[in-house]
Amino acid sequence: MLITHSIFGQVESAIELMEDSLHWLNHCTTLITEPGEEEEDSIIQVSLLQPAQLLSEVDLNLFDNIYTFEAAPPMDLRMSTYEDSLDIIPGYDMDDRWDMKAIHQVEEIDWDIDTLSFQLAMDSCDFSFPTQYPRVTSPFGPRWGRTHKGLDLGLRTGEPVVAAFEGMVRISHFSPSYGNVVVIRHKNGLETLYAHMEARFVRPGQWIQNGQIIGLGGNTGRSFGAHLHFEIRYKGNAIDPALILNVPQANIKNPMFHLTKSIAKVPPPVSQSKAKTKGGKYHSVKRGDTLSSIARKHGTSVSKICKLNRLRPNSKLRVGQKIRVR
Repeated sequence: MLITHSIFGQVESAIELMEDSLHWLNHCTTLITEPGEEEEDSIIQVSLLQPAQLLSEVDLNLFDNIYTFEAAPPMDLRMSTYEDSLDIIPGYDMDDRWDMKAIHQVEEIDWDIDTLSFQLAMDSCDFSFPTQYPRVTSPFGPRWGRTHKGLDLGLRTGEPVVAAFEGMVRISHFSPSYGNVVVIRHKNGLETLYAHMEARFVRPGQWIQNGQIIGLGGNTGRSFGAHLHFEIRYKGNAIDPALILNVPQANIKNPMFHLTKSIAKVPPPVSQSKAKTKGGKYHSVKRGDTLSSIARKHGTSVSKICKLNRLRPNSKLRVGQKIRVR
């Protein structure tokens, strides 16, 4: 039976991705073992586990299904009571909702206490940076008259995207805005979102280790150029990932994250009209206005108004047009 070159290529790609997906285990898998009776040496031996020994059956079959534009098949978690949900779903005591279709369900945070604390990691190997080469191409906050609720991380199409923390996949499907998107719920109740990917390798209900490949970088959905849109949310509320991540160092700032009401408040977007008026004085053209009448009203000259607005003295004005006068 002949195996085509393309099949060989697919197998090689899968092997390479699996090796990348397992690298997170390399510095966390040293095991102390007692020698067997047949061994002559009686000292304790240090052996390195094979990473595949620690992976679940689902993880070993990671490449059996590659999801792109079709909806990932849901997984029946067989939860009949609240207690079942607490046992199965990570962070269910913090956020008792589990929707595998709605990406965000924003719920007002209960601020009975001033600070909410989240344990991010117990050890240095409990976090993995989502991309291979840590760099921010667009920060969290106001952008183009809207609020950008995540970090854009630079990558090339086809580069692996890995889970930042251990958790369970809640969302894995194609979204018109996010493109191929994956959302993972973590034990502490936080969720991380990975968007615009070329392909997804995970499905809802699947348990994921940090550092495990969940998809490939891309440019799907409402996106301009290949990048990973990365979000961190609590109860659907966006948190600036820069509060948690040291991007250049590809690590977390602190194993504990303390969320307060002040830092949880997302800065409002700057409207285009306000952006235009920043740093100057403007006049909104009304019916019957001319450059001469506008200049007289604001104590300036027609030539200065023309220079500020790149107009000619005989330029026609439109009702509602913004004319800078200072």
